[in-house]
Amino acid sequence: MAICVVCQNIFDNVDGFCPHCGSEVGGGADARPHEDLFEEAMERIRAGQVADAKGILGQAIKQDERNGKYHFYLGSSLYKMGDFRGAYESWQRANRFMPKVDRIEKCLVSARQKMAKEELAKKKK
Repeated sequence: MAICVVCQNIFDNVDGFCPHCGSEVGGGADARPHEDLFEEAMERIRAGQVADAKGILGQAIKQDERNGKYHFYLGSSLYKMGDFRGAYESWQRANRFMPKVDRIEKCLVSARQKMAKEELAKKKK
């Protein structure tokens, strides 16, 4: 049995690749350069596989924590998955490494609005 480091699915490790997302098993993602991981994450986002992209971006960030672009796209993935607080935190990190980028500032505003709506909905219950 194996657990995919990208999509977290459990499966029989027959050929060294995850049957769910195709990632190499056995720490393969960690061994790949962060630039390659980022490119794969972008392909997954374009294919609508946002959850897979989130895992891959996490691996890239482990290798290059100060890359604002990685944090930005992680935030975008989290936002698409409905994790507005996680998105906000990722975009804050992106903003630290890439200050005064208008797109990041707009994303931060959007995430704050979504979090406020969630809080209002909780209070109404």
